[in-house]
Amino acid sequence: MTVKTDYANINGIWSAVLIEELWRLGVRHCCIAPGSRSAPLTFAVADHKGMTRHVHFDERGLGFFALGLAKATGEPVALITTSGTAVANLYPAIIEAHQSGIPLVVLTADRPPELIDCGANQAIEQLNIFGNYTGATLDLPTPDRSISLRWLLGSIDQTFARSSALGLPLHINCMFREPLYPHQAEEPAKETAHIENDAYLASIQPWITSSTPYTEYFVPELTRLPDIGRWLHFADGEGLIVAGRVMPETDVNVIVQLSERLGWPLIADVQSQLHGHPKAIRHADLLLASSASENLFNKVNRVLQIGGYLTSKRLDQFIGRHHWQEYWMLDPAPRRVDTGQRQSVRLVGDIESMCHQLLLSSEAIQANMDWSMPFLAQAEKLGELLKSQRPGQLNEQWLGASLGELLPPGSSLFLGNSLPIRMVDIFSTHHLPRVYASRGVSGIDGLIATATGCAAGNQGPMVLLIGDISFLHDLNSLQLAAQCKTPLVIVLVNNDGGGIFYVTTRGVDSAAARVTNDYFVTPHGLSAQHAAELFRIDYSAPQSIDDFTRQFNQACNKAGCTIIEVVTESGLGAKSIEQAVAMAKTL
Repeated sequence: MTVKTDYANINGIWSAVLIEELWRLGVRHCCIAPGSRSAPLTFAVADHKGMTRHVHFDERGLGFFALGLAKATGEPVALITTSGTAVANLYPAIIEAHQSGIPLVVLTADRPPELIDCGANQAIEQLNIFGNYTGATLDLPTPDRSISLRWLLGSIDQTFARSSALGLPLHINCMFREPLYPHQAEEPAKETAHIENDAYLASIQPWITSSTPYTEYFVPELTRLPDIGRWLHFADGEGLIVAGRVMPETDVNVIVQLSERLGWPLIADVQSQLHGHPKAIRHADLLLASSASENLFNKVNRVLQIGGYLTSKRLDQFIGRHHWQEYWMLDPAPRRVDTGQRQSVRLVGDIESMCHQLLLSSEAIQANMDWSMPFLAQAEKLGELLKSQRPGQLNEQWLGASLGELLPPGSSLFLGNSLPIRMVDIFSTHHLPRVYASRGVSGIDGLIATATGCAAGNQGPMVLLIGDISFLHDLNSLQLAAQCKTPLVIVLVNNDGGGIFYVTTRGVDSAAARVTNDYFVTPHGLSAQHAAELFRIDYSAPQSIDDFTRQFNQACNKAGCTIIEVVTESGLGAKSIEQAVAMAKTL
């Protein structure tokens, strides 16, 4: 690809080289928030023939949109912002990307050094602004012809390789002096400027005419496994496989095959792409609340966890409080995900390929199916109890249990934090093979934007199940949702406040209940109807299960965004969980 180099100033040349090199490194999408200081970068992206561009006026929402786009495509996504607080607005998305291991390339425009800490407009200290939440940082000097473009290219490649090896965001801070727009000549303007540009670009002429990065880094993956003897020793016992967060593009059938080969029960988190699978133990969270089932689980003496960030607090606490003979964990990123500090072996590498290797190493193992049968039997018994109590009205429990059954083939489900993801994890029995969530930090911010980014990345129908506080927190991102070209259905559960706090504060006395309502639940009395009108998004508010089913099916089969608002009684979702736990204890 030929790089556009006929810019009138050095800022344009540096920006064009930077964007082209990111393209060669695999960046295909760039998300842009408008701003003057970032104009050199924005024009370079606009002039690039290959880059797909996304524009949004709110940097905070844009950051989460890029996060979702990177989740869905599995590719690094670039972000461009101007200087000042625009940069700070990216921080929540950068933190979630760090915790979730999502690759972002953050390009922040900055004032030159002489305009920092002197009262200049829109100037803050941006160096290392994201702290330890990036995998690498490149603080570029102000563009200058005395600095070789070979240095610029080599620096980009090196920091990109460092962040990619960790699966973490990369921050590139770009200091620009005026002029900022590519048609504006540097002062003093010279008639021979084009000759100077040609001379400056001569040193990278081979790169300009090529299509590969200036410096190619080949970083070996961490795929080494313990010796087969140690694996066979670990596999010889009463074990349990726990599938945590696994990305949708992974072939999770190999996890099922490994479970069957070992004869170990399989517990599937709602993010695992295996939740509700016929071979997985259903309602595991509730089973752990049952004394009979707890006795059964206490016989487990070793755990293989595949993927981190478990949704079920009961399951996480169960793993954390036991003294296992051995506890192995497999995850693509080397970060520690071990709340109980119990892991004895940490496998780092691609989940699919490493599970295949473990499966091949297990050929001589004879599965003891008698070990798994009691778990399956208990889950079946509990499932029948829950089915008999399935609500006949449209509420949070019904949505948690039924939404998966209504999803059209090939669609994806994005689960909002707090109550929505828990309701699906606890009550759903339908196999959910394409699930997204933001569980790195489990925040309620940016969920509309992230789901919209996922929809843009996978280009298929997307359903977002979200609570009302999360929805209100990200209203600006409805502008992104309104631009969606594929079906995007936002199922909004409006229980008039933070319903999760009815769960976390249960058992409090009457005085504490008042504090809980006023300072935690914070009822608001708002509806989404006028927000939908403001952003020109289709809206409906079904009053029954039949209404919801009809409206949901229509929304899933038309392009664009639809908001379906389900108004429920405050605190009802928490009560349904309490009743299910009580039912589990009768087993």
